[in-house]
Amino acid sequence: MLSGRASWNLTTVFSLHILRLLVGLLLVRVLYPLLFTVTPFIIEITDRFVVLTLVWLVLRKYRGDVSSLGLSFEHLGPNIVKGVAVGGILLAISIYSEKMYTTILLLTPSEHPLVMQVKDATTWQQLLGPLFLAGVLAPLTEEILYRLFTFLPMKEQWGFWGGAIASSFVFAVMHFNLYWLSEMMVVGIGLAFIYNWTGSLISAMVAHSVINISKILMLFFGVSFL
Repeated sequence: MLSGRASWNLTTVFSLHILRLLVGLLLVRVLYPLLFTVTPFIIEITDRFVVLTLVWLVLRKYRGDVSSLGLSFEHLGPNIVKGVAVGGILLAISIYSEKMYTTILLLTPSEHPLVMQVKDATTWQQLLGPLFLAGVLAPLTEEILYRLFTFLPMKEQWGFWGGAIASSFVFAVMHFNLYWLSEMMVVGIGLAFIYNWTGSLISAMVAHSVINISKILMLFFGVSFL
């Protein structure tokens, strides 16, 4: 069970989320075009770098002990196993919700740039970029941002369920796609659950990675989950 407490408050949380957007827009919309051609890969890498830098600055300012907050390799094996198990469950929920969207609500999602790259990939080499971004970098940065940094102070303010729902709403909204809103919230709550249950952010990262990698491989091999 998670025992660590956040030393920062909700004002800091929302300020960082706004600052992330502003810094990202400044870099990819203003600075980068003056220097080189901006690609989806560069945008993703930039966003992850901005997130990790901002969260690191906050943790340093408030002297947050990342080990007590679940960012440690203690009980690594069991936490990986739990992450894989919960990731599989959340993957099934995610696939089912997408079927609901397309067959009952008759909604069609807009294509994410990474999804388009996977669909266009014909070799493993072309798949490595999306796999790295979605399967490694996204779980790492998003679990640090949305679970460790955002969920913890919300949990302390509103209890587990209040914190899980509120942080998952932020998680979903920040993906800027209404189609994914409810699905992302359910997945976010599941990731908050395993983080709180195991006390390990590694387990949430593994679960997140299982979902993303599985979907990418299914797309690459033409396995329909709709």
